Amino acid sequence: MSVKVGRYLIYGLVDPIDRGLRYIGKTHKRREWRLDEHIKHAVENDQRPVYHWIRSLLSRNEQPEIFILKKISADSDWRLAEKEAILFWKQNNLVQFPYRHPPQTKKSKEILIKYVDLLNATNGG
Repeated sequence: MSVKVGRYLIYGLVDPIDRGLRYIGKTHKRREWRLDEHIKHAVENDQRPVYHWIRSLLSRNEQPEIFILKKISADSDWRLAEKEAILFWKQNNLVQFPYRHPPQTKKSKEILIKYVDLLNATNGG
């Protein structure tokens, strides 16, 4: 049975200590649920680089901050949107740091990013 998706979110994970953007992903779930899934994978010892980073934060009683980069409609190509976001932030010469990302949804807040060092295992999609 497939789930009817109302929209997708392209999101980022930021280090709460040094304000580095460390990961970009997509979800159709609520952002806090997706963050909980990332933390669960880290605790379960997933060996992907992003989970090593999350475990290092958890060992200091911290956790990543999740924020919305872009909200896209369900009929849009989320794979392309995710790839474009990863490529944009990898070419971070397009952004002047520190960067204040504006809220993208009613529940969002402005997020401060001081640098980018993505730990994505792939280029998205």
